[in-house]
Amino acid sequence: MFIEISDIKKDYGSGESRVEVLKGISFGIEKGEFCVLLGPSGSGKTTLLN
Repeated sequence: MFIEISDIKKDYGSGESRVEVLKGISFGIEKGEFCVLLGPSGSGKTTLLN
């Protein structure tokens, strides 16, 4: 596996105002593969890569 992402989670805020924006994201990319992240504005593409 060239790149492997496993069980990514991301929250913003805390307590009652906590918002879970990514939950359980996992994927792998083999060397030579082409990968595209598609989604509407605000869907978490940049958050996933950061």
